[in-house]
Amino acid sequence: MDFMNLKHYWIFFATLIIYCIGFIVHFIAQYSGTHARNEKEILREASTNTKLVHNTFTNTTSTTSANVDVDSPFSDYTSPTNLFYFAQISDIHISYDFTKGAQGHLYYFLKRIIPVVEPQFLFITGDITNSKKNGGYTVGTDEDEWKLYRKILEQTGVLLKNNGTFLWDLRGNHDCFMIPEWSSPFNFFKNYSKTGTRGFSFHYETSFGSTYSFIGLDGCPVFTVANPFFGIIDEVTMDAYTEFMDHAKANPKNRHNFVFIHYPETTAKFGKSSFGKRWEDYTKNISLLLTGHFHSLVGDQIYAYHKNYLELELSDLKIHGKYRLVSIDHDIVSFSDYTLPLPELPYDFKTSNLDDIIHQPPIIFNQTLPPIVLITSPKNSRFILETNREPVKESISSEYIRVLVFSSVLPTDLKLSLFIDDKEQQDITFNFVGESNQEEKIRDKREESKKRSWNKIVNIYSREENIFNMSTSTTTNTTSTTSLRENNQTLVESNKIPPLWIAKWNPSTTILNPNKSYELKVVALDQRNNLKGNHSITFRFDGQKEDLNIPLRGQLLLKSLPILFGIVYISYEVMILLSRFYAVRYIIPKHSNLPFLPNRYVGDLIFNETKSFRQTFFKKHFILPFIEAFTLNGIFYPLQIFVLCLLVFPSKVGLMSRSSEHFSRICGEFLYGFYGSGQWSNTFDQYGTFMVIFLLIPYLNTFLIVFTNHRRHRNSILTFILLILIGGIQLAISISSSYKRGGILTILLSPFPIWICLYCWFLLILIIIRRFKNIIIVIILVIDIINNNNNTSNNNY
Repeated sequence: MDFMNLKHYWIFFATLIIYCIGFIVHFIAQYSGTHARNEKEILREASTNTKLVHNTFTNTTSTTSANVDVDSPFSDYTSPTNLFYFAQISDIHISYDFTKGAQGHLYYFLKRIIPVVEPQFLFITGDITNSKKNGGYTVGTDEDEWKLYRKILEQTGVLLKNNGTFLWDLRGNHDCFMIPEWSSPFNFFKNYSKTGTRGFSFHYETSFGSTYSFIGLDGCPVFTVANPFFGIIDEVTMDAYTEFMDHAKANPKNRHNFVFIHYPETTAKFGKSSFGKRWEDYTKNISLLLTGHFHSLVGDQIYAYHKNYLELELSDLKIHGKYRLVSIDHDIVSFSDYTLPLPELPYDFKTSNLDDIIHQPPIIFNQTLPPIVLITSPKNSRFILETNREPVKESISSEYIRVLVFSSVLPTDLKLSLFIDDKEQQDITFNFVGESNQEEKIRDKREESKKRSWNKIVNIYSREENIFNMSTSTTTNTTSTTSLRENNQTLVESNKIPPLWIAKWNPSTTILNPNKSYELKVVALDQRNNLKGNHSITFRFDGQKEDLNIPLRGQLLLKSLPILFGIVYISYEVMILLSRFYAVRYIIPKHSNLPFLPNRYVGDLIFNETKSFRQTFFKKHFILPFIEAFTLNGIFYPLQIFVLCLLVFPSKVGLMSRSSEHFSRICGEFLYGFYGSGQWSNTFDQYGTFMVIFLLIPYLNTFLIVFTNHRRHRNSILTFILLILIGGIQLAISISSSYKRGGILTILLSPFPIWICLYCWFLLILIIIRRFKNIIIVIILVIDIINNNNNTSNNNY
């Protein structure tokens, strides 16, 4: 191999070097994306201060002590003690563009469901606002949407409910679109939300002696551009999280830890704390991870057992009207996901204006709700926690079924029935053991609802509260709640007795096989209005855990996107590099007259070197075309350089963010994330979007170039029409995706996908022109032959 031939091998060495550089950039982005460079102290100040929420209610009938071991058989299951519950909603997407669902669903939930259910806490896990307009082409947080959210909270009286301990909200990815930093004036969450900080954390001390810990983690990247899908738990957030979990572990009375994030675990990248602590170091201390984000993208029930803990993703309130109730009953954690009882979903409120709904409420606000049923004991065997925090066998041996039934009618108007595998157990009777004056309170609420005017703020709760005066400005409200956060770290609130029903049963005699699972269903009938509600669980007498039986799509690990992109990328590289290597080794040294561009068919020139590939169908039709195409420098070098630059250079540059004190609007989009003003925003979004575009444009166009170049004869007119259609679609995708990132400038400075798309179609046009030239030459030869024959005939004549 002489020196002249070695020059053709430089691209292989350059490829290896750029691969190495790409790996280095990937790890730099991974590390830097979880570390704030410009605003670390501001983020620390914006982090939540852990609060202590103390329940002052005392029930003298309670016989359970906090010092009793969880496996003790002495707990009292016949009274509504050692029991509380909370609610979760997610993905509301408030927008004035929506008349269906969204803010209408939120207002209905807070106005109709919350007064009936009366949970201890309500958690909103992100995507409060939509932050999109004009079909998604205008992206960024909108202050009007946040004002509407705040107005709904004020109108429904939840801001100061339970002495300000009721509502806890988090940001989702839509709530941080185009927010360059936390202190940005476009970060409206800090001004209009209830929490106002980067997450929340509190320890709940119950009246029965146990403590339960709650923490919400803000998963928004340090700075965001456009519309990121994945989240980052950065170093500052991890510091707050590890400190909180260490405190919870040190408390001997702490029973369960509940963690809230907008992003499911598979869509969040967890950094390390400043002391090197990782997310995995505390998973054994988590009881439930409660998330949102997916809507119904990968199924209606997206639950997953991770190592040591259970993750429950909740579908959206926006369209599907979903909300969740979670109960803790003698440390047994139970939950169920419910749907708003509306005639259709999403419900069409005919307006996006909240005042219209308040002054002229739809008829649904006056309709009676069906009973809402939640079985709190025994434990659903599909969701037994792996850390052995739940006294599952104790709840079974107690021989009591415990059920919460939420309804606006009197307990005497309700009838409960038990079904096991759809067979009614008529010998089992439920008794109401909830609040003794429940009937009086319901009558009071009925009388109050008759007097209620929809255009006034009223206290619809049983506890004494101070509702914000609606004439007070939003600034005043924000100041009040901020003062509450800063000055009252210990928050005291009272509690009501849960609406509990119990039934005596003996599973050992009712269920024949203790090693088999059964469906246990409780149906509550509102006899006054003929409305039903039910809740079903899977039950095993032996206390063993059942499989979740979640479809494979619900277990999709989106964190595998970097691996999937790597597979697609490497398969492309193998395809073209092996073809080029064969050409460099056996063809190019023997032919100095090869064309640079595919304006001439080279199959005949290299016929001798490719004889072996013409012997079988597969080699002739699937290997030979690649060798012919990548023998040409004008095809190989530009495509290879484009895909190599994808590893180390930005695919787009433009005005991708809003300017702020520490950030410029100019950013670059890399395969590994976004980079601007010295800060990486490293999520997994790009791996997914790049993989799709890589398949649709470079991958597909390479096949079109290869097989179009291989054929000497022209295609049919349908083939050309199809090529034109594909080219138009690809160009539209390239331009629209670039424009949405950063406007006109990004279209001009977009090597991937616009530049590579244009070059691929330049090559295809050359090949098409070449074919037309061949056709024209053939036609001219045919005409010459005909003319010659005519001349010969005339001469003979």
